[in-house]
Amino acid sequence: MSAGTDVRTASLAWATVGRPAWQRSKARLSSIPFTLGVLAAFILTGALTGSYLAGPPETMLDLASVSGPGLKSGLWWSLFTSMFFATNPLAYLTASLMILLLLGLAERKLGTLQAAVFFAAGQFGSVTLFLLITQVARYAGDGWLGLMADSHLIGPYAAVLAVGLAASGRLPVLWQRRLRTGLVSVSLLLVLYVGHPETVIGFLGALLGLVAGWWIQGEHGHLHRHRSTGRETRNLLALTVAVFAVGPILTAVARTPTGPLALLRDVVLNPLPTLSQLESYCGSTVEASCLEAGRQGFAGPVGLALAIVPVILLLICADGMRRGRRLALRITLVIQLAVTALAAVYLALFALIPHYPSRPHTAAMGSGFAHILPLVTVPLLLAAVLWANRRQFRVETVPEARRTLMAVLGGALLLLAGGYSAAWLSAGGMTRDGGPLGLLAELSRQYLPVPIPNLYRRVFADRDGAESFIFAFSGPVFWVIALAGVWFVLLGRHHGSDAGASDRARVRGLLQEGGDSLSWMALWEPNVYWFSPDHRGAVAYQQHGSVALTLAGPFGARASRSGVAEGFLAHCSRHALIPAFYSCDSSLWPPLQDRGFHRVAVAQETRLAVRELEFRGKEWQNVRTALNRAAKMGVTAVWGSYHGLPQALRGQLSEVSEEWAAEKSVPEMGFTLGGLDELMDDDVLCCLAVDSDGKVHGVTSWLPVYDGGKLVSRTLDVMRRGAGGFPGVMEFLIASAVLELRKSVEVISLSGSPLARRPEDGQATGEADGQGSGRAGPVHAENLVRILDVVGHALEPVYGFRSLAAFKSRFKPEYRTLYLYYQDPLHLPAIGRALTRAYLPGLSLRQGARLLRELVN
Repeated sequence: MSAGTDVRTASLAWATVGRPAWQRSKARLSSIPFTLGVLAAFILTGALTGSYLAGPPETMLDLASVSGPGLKSGLWWSLFTSMFFATNPLAYLTASLMILLLLGLAERKLGTLQAAVFFAAGQFGSVTLFLLITQVARYAGDGWLGLMADSHLIGPYAAVLAVGLAASGRLPVLWQRRLRTGLVSVSLLLVLYVGHPETVIGFLGALLGLVAGWWIQGEHGHLHRHRSTGRETRNLLALTVAVFAVGPILTAVARTPTGPLALLRDVVLNPLPTLSQLESYCGSTVEASCLEAGRQGFAGPVGLALAIVPVILLLICADGMRRGRRLALRITLVIQLAVTALAAVYLALFALIPHYPSRPHTAAMGSGFAHILPLVTVPLLLAAVLWANRRQFRVETVPEARRTLMAVLGGALLLLAGGYSAAWLSAGGMTRDGGPLGLLAELSRQYLPVPIPNLYRRVFADRDGAESFIFAFSGPVFWVIALAGVWFVLLGRHHGSDAGASDRARVRGLLQEGGDSLSWMALWEPNVYWFSPDHRGAVAYQQHGSVALTLAGPFGARASRSGVAEGFLAHCSRHALIPAFYSCDSSLWPPLQDRGFHRVAVAQETRLAVRELEFRGKEWQNVRTALNRAAKMGVTAVWGSYHGLPQALRGQLSEVSEEWAAEKSVPEMGFTLGGLDELMDDDVLCCLAVDSDGKVHGVTSWLPVYDGGKLVSRTLDVMRRGAGGFPGVMEFLIASAVLELRKSVEVISLSGSPLARRPEDGQATGEADGQGSGRAGPVHAENLVRILDVVGHALEPVYGFRSLAAFKSRFKPEYRTLYLYYQDPLHLPAIGRALTRAYLPGLSLRQGARLLRELVN
């Protein structure tokens, strides 16, 4: 009985899991016959020629490698036969994976014929470009590329990278950008740090494939930059930082690295040479021994521990940058600028070497100078890119956590350095090592992961046991503490606004007591909070200049909201802030009107009574058509929190978001407009339109609205359609929300459309009321309305706020006006600037100029 049960269970498992998986794998393999053929030929050639362990025999080099001299002698076939060999087991494994993944991807996206053409063309173009560049470098006397002119090139790397990046033109925007960034970054990394001929030709193949990918995209050579979301920008920057962080490790494991940045191994592992040391090494020639001067630093586990500190720190910072941590960005910038400064010292020392008569300033000298120049330019360029994208990192570390980190690091440094100083003094260091400057040099050598010039050669001489022990281990101990502290602060729960994670938990509790339809947005970055003294209510706001711009009105217990608003006004008065209540309903008007406030309508919120709504009649024809089309296509509405959705659907959400952002000419807007980061809240519901193949056609997200601890409504936030979404997918998603949410709430809000108004409202959206200022309030408010109206018109081609408002009107909603409340008409210009910064936090000067041109036009 048990055996029979086991057999039936195994049979069921095979039928439900095994057979479908096997069929999918078989279908995928059958779609890449060219890839499988190339892979089989590559593996069989290596086996038949015995090339797996040490590369092809020397007698077969004419067949197994391509070189300039070989092509000159008529061995043209080596251009292609060299692709089926590699030099060692790791190279065979790497090349096999590249063929299967990248060439396989290209064949699925381009087709067998096009993939084969781009594969062969990539090899031909890469070799041709390599020979051209190296011949020019040889003629110029370059000591790196010029020496590669007669190199034997083995392997399919260039061809595979070229065809893989060419196929990226057919990928969705998200994976297109990730594949291009990853492959180009790694290829460039290998060139700069390892610098072997195979890495150079691989990088050339990647560049040719990138150009082909742009051409396939339909741009015909025109470089079109797709805008990415802030989240994806952070991911790509973090990936780039992480890739270049491991570069010095590559130089330690690679066989005789010769790349321009291979010198970082010496910069990191050893003290800088002095001018006299450089002269002694470089007095007669400019070769590797000259560029590797200064190897007198301490080695072994202690030196290695200090050497990898920048690598580990950058990897931690890369993860922090991925999470939007501003502190991680600052630390990364400091490290990159420190490496730049240190490399500049190397460059300056090299330039100061006297030109002896026996060795005039020749091309070799210029080659050596150019060999060191990338040490300065690469980290500086990386720092410039990070600085240019600094607006994407908006998550501040809690001040208390920063102060704690500095106190721990300062205390550890003081304790360890003080212990060594005491041992140094007791051992007679003042006379032995040159006084206070000697102590400073010794301490620097212990704690700086990138040492200073080795001015004091007697490093371990005449030391007692205690002094030697502290000298050897105090540096690693300090940096272990430092790395642990940075890890704890960057990756722990010490972020959010300056209010911190604990205050956000309090805000979440108050929001469940009650709030407006937009109040849940208070949890978004970079809002800060003011809490009432009785802790029964709070206000979320952003400070831009001297303006405290609230997001919706006070939240918490309903009875306390008027008092919370008055307390917030007192807080603003004490801190010389201009209060501006934005996107608030009319319930705030009575108490604020008595205090001399004015108001101007800024949006019309659309609300649906879902339990009364029936999609009947001619006016609902579009909605019924969308529902019927979805049913015929097998599209269903999938509900759940972001983290509760399957991984495959979450991945497609990122793709939909990136495709949406790629169409915009300005960065993602914020403030009352959420994105992918905001829908990751477990209290936020996501609704996805998913077809029978698992493809996501569109997505909406719904924020909760509470009153007295009870869920009373949901508010539409994210609303994005996939590039291949069927017509009517948004009508389908909102109709599905009506049918689903009526089970739990009576009313839902389609939110307001910022910078937009209903045409039939006339000046209703711009109505202005004032007290105590005669007509000054309305006149200034009307001017603000006109400005917002023009801005909304300029942004309409980009964000379609007015089209969105017209779309929402199809659902015959009830409208509720949302207002901006302000106290003094003279504050309106500052409030307008604050609104611009809140809605467009990532707007650069160039983008602002483009927007201004659109406004003028």
